[in-house]
Amino acid sequence: MGAGFGGLATARKLAGQKDIEVTIVDRHPYQLFSPLLYQVATGGLPEDDIAYPVRAAIPGVLFRRGEVTKVSTDSKTITLADQAIIQYDQLVLATGSTGTTFGVSGVQENALQMKSILEARKIKKQLLGMYEEVEAGHQPVEALKVVVIGAGPTGVEVSGAVAELQKSMKYEFPKLYKQASVTLVEAGPRVLPMFHEKSSKHAQSELEEIGVTVKTNAAVDQMDKTEVHLKSGEVLIGGTFIWAAGVAAYSTWTSLGETDRSNRLMINDNLQTTSGVFVIGDGAHLQFKGNPLPMIAPVALQMGRHVAKQILNLKNNKELTKFKYTDKGQMATIGRRRAVVEMPGGLRLHGTLAWLTWLALHVFYLAGGRNRISVIADWMWNYIAWGVGPRRTVID
Repeated sequence: MGAGFGGLATARKLAGQKDIEVTIVDRHPYQLFSPLLYQVATGGLPEDDIAYPVRAAIPGVLFRRGEVTKVSTDSKTITLADQAIIQYDQLVLATGSTGTTFGVSGVQENALQMKSILEARKIKKQLLGMYEEVEAGHQPVEALKVVVIGAGPTGVEVSGAVAELQKSMKYEFPKLYKQASVTLVEAGPRVLPMFHEKSSKHAQSELEEIGVTVKTNAAVDQMDKTEVHLKSGEVLIGGTFIWAAGVAAYSTWTSLGETDRSNRLMINDNLQTTSGVFVIGDGAHLQFKGNPLPMIAPVALQMGRHVAKQILNLKNNKELTKFKYTDKGQMATIGRRRAVVEMPGGLRLHGTLAWLTWLALHVFYLAGGRNRISVIADWMWNYIAWGVGPRRTVID
């Protein structure tokens, strides 16, 4: 269940194995390369570049488009929204995560989140359309102000991309572009809190250098259509609010076992719940060095490959083996030639080298040769033309 990083990693490892039939079920017919979703939202890439057809991804694997509404571990079946029933011998739950508002008043109604193509499309339309609205006199100039809440990798990356987008608007809105701004709000004491403190300081310095206003120790109390109210009493006025403050697993599957406060199912070292279902990726809670494994693509990929081995072990009447996570580091890009990369062993990269490392890794993990070539071409054009690229077309 799920055609994300983890689900496809499992299916790819099992494809072509004798006497094993693999079926992927997902409500979308494509794999979404979510790490680049923010570039679609800010007009850096067309959405086709980060979506790859599941049916073409792995030859020999069946695909059924549909939304699963029920899992029965007793009868070993899943039920789809159209009432179709699929029997299984082994079930792998790889359904990913969704945005969470932590119950903050007004966020659900007034903020834009970024977990799907549709949501990215809404952000892009809002960011670019607001210039037209202000120029026509339908909105005040304050509507060009953007507030991003949450300074994890997604918040940092989208803030940097918005700042660069706003600079590029001088070509089309020379009288307005200087009125635009972006503010990054973080409840904790620093940006990129999961990174080393030196990397966090460097990232904040780079953000401020390209024009992002960074506010730390600034928790959001409530939000309405034009204002973000902080617990300190400060009020931020804007026209676009992007919520990047956290994610949670889907609550749909909490009945399959014990969960944490983010709806993640507690699993054992074999990556199974007590009901015998394999769970991988963002929906799985497994301890690593005293903390749950992070909700990132490398975790899902490693879990997916391990589960495939577990299924082969079951088929061959062998014992299951414990999952061992290999930390390969973390990275975040801030803008052109600006990024932070942390490698195992304490190696930290900043600036151009980090940015090139980030580019190379993301191209490597993209599915499909056409997508890789298209992304590289778009990045090269955007680098040369400073943003006059895919963003010019906004379809209503």
